[in-house]
Amino acid sequence: MNGSWKLILPVGFVLYSLPLFLRVNGTSDYVIDEEFHIPQGLAFCRKEFDVWDPKITTFPGLYLIALLLNPLNLCTVTSLRMLSLAGAGINILLLYKIRRRILAGSGGNSYAAHEAITMSVLPPLYFFSHLYYTDTLSLTMVLLFYNYWQQEAHLPAAVFGAASVLMRQTNIVWVCMATGMTVLDTLVHQCVRTGRVPKENVRLMGKELWLQLFSSPQLLCNCILSILAKCCFYASIILPFVGFLFINGSIVVGDKSAHEASLHVPQLFYFATFAAGFGISNTIRQFRAAAELIRRNRLLSLLALLLILVVVHLNTEVHPYLLADNRHYTFYIWSRLYGRFWWFRYAMAPVYLLSICVLFCGLRHMPDSFKLMFPLSLFLVLCFQRLLELRYFLVPYILFRLNTRHTRKGYAEWLELGAHLLLNVATFYVYFTKEFYWKNYRTPQRIIW
Repeated sequence: MNGSWKLILPVGFVLYSLPLFLRVNGTSDYVIDEEFHIPQGLAFCRKEFDVWDPKITTFPGLYLIALLLNPLNLCTVTSLRMLSLAGAGINILLLYKIRRRILAGSGGNSYAAHEAITMSVLPPLYFFSHLYYTDTLSLTMVLLFYNYWQQEAHLPAAVFGAASVLMRQTNIVWVCMATGMTVLDTLVHQCVRTGRVPKENVRLMGKELWLQLFSSPQLLCNCILSILAKCCFYASIILPFVGFLFINGSIVVGDKSAHEASLHVPQLFYFATFAAGFGISNTIRQFRAAAELIRRNRLLSLLALLLILVVVHLNTEVHPYLLADNRHYTFYIWSRLYGRFWWFRYAMAPVYLLSICVLFCGLRHMPDSFKLMFPLSLFLVLCFQRLLELRYFLVPYILFRLNTRHTRKGYAEWLELGAHLLLNVATFYVYFTKEFYWKNYRTPQRIIW
């Protein structure tokens, strides 16, 4: 059945989405940021490489993919958007393959297929699968990279890692995360191979590994050689990117004024709430464990709660776009709750703490290398973004959800899938029925994620 799922999932996803795609495509020539993406994509599709909109802040990966349409004479708005839908079809296949590998036989192929469908219809992600935005194809490249990295096929992984960075610069963080995990896992593996210390005692958090490593020059040399062999391809991406940061002075290309880096730690709290809210199956299964974790560590939990309150008070950043652009749900969340009631942002602190604990419990089965590198990567990719934008949460959420603790499929998994589908119905209904006009736009504006 494994081979059947590899065909059924992408084909079924595209066929299921096609009528909705055609309806979305007929509503408007440009939807918000497509105002920049589509003209640039059409220019590259026609091989007009001297055309570049200075307001674009990413590398040209999204627009280079438009070159696939040139030999077919399909340089149209519909075809550009169709690239995203095709990317979403590839994504569901990759989600299935990666999740099946992580499950390692637990639950069977149908369970992995169910999980892949659930992740692929994640409401914010599914919505942008119908538009010419970077999000869907950026995720495609990250998943291709992650898929090959899992198989220790480091050369193709590096190729797709570089492609993911071309899509969106912040994807360099996921390349660094995988590289860091490779380094740490190699250290553990090499120490286990010596057999001097029992396997269960060789842990990154334990002293045995480091004592063994630094007391044996031969072991240390073997580790270095093995790391270089595995990570040299990733270094060919990371080192030039560091040079780019040094020369450019920022991770942003083009218009830097609206995307200046600033420390914004509450983004972690927003992400944890997002992940706990959409990852319903993990939240239901880990809620009791998270509550017990808080109960057993009452003093530490109280200190964590106080720290969250201090961070919220001192470091809550509000980007002008969040206050001005009423075409996004985040505008309404902020204006109706966070901005209207001064106490609301503080009242959310217990929710943030519980959400963080739920995420921690969902990943506590993972190797120490993941538990070290994933939180660090989350911090780097989210906490220097001033703008609260749900699209920034998509890749980290998918990487989180792919690695959640697996159990036998039950009502929680069906509830998560059903909630995603119902929320998609609601958001597309709002998109199609709610229209309003801005003074400097002749076409009606609509609300999106």
